[in-house]
Amino acid sequence: MLTQKQIDDFFGLETFALIGVSRDSKKFGNTIFKEMKANNLKVYPIHPDLEKIGEDICYKNIQSLPEKPQALIISANKIKTLDTVKDAVNSGITNIWIQLMSDTPEAVNFCKNNNVNVISKECIFMYMEPVVGFHKFHRTIKKFFSIFSKN
Repeated sequence: MLTQKQIDDFFGLETFALIGVSRDSKKFGNTIFKEMKANNLKVYPIHPDLEKIGEDICYKNIQSLPEKPQALIISANKIKTLDTVKDAVNSGITNIWIQLMSDTPEAVNFCKNNNVNVISKECIFMYMEPVVGFHKFHRTIKKFFSIFSKN
């Protein structure tokens, strides 16, 4: 179960990488990237075939980043998640958020077996402050139902 400490620890980090940006500005990874930048978080976009996302340099892979990020966010096709997680762990990244719908049991287990602080099965927008719009409503509903599921 996700704890407030995990969320605070994750967002308390200083540098992030994001796998899942796209040419399509409406894709979820792009929305995460834009929101993180709007919240003044230092985030490096990663995509093997893109040179830029807007005005920002897009890096080909974790190894091409100008510095090792403290955390990785994965918002990509789940077929690639396990390999991405292995690459991140081999690069020394120990904080990984696997976006809802990108997670696989194998990737989550790999993280846990390698002492990675992993968050999965959660939408990052429900926890990245300030939470606004639909995500704020969704978080409220989730909290409401979690109260009753404990009884």
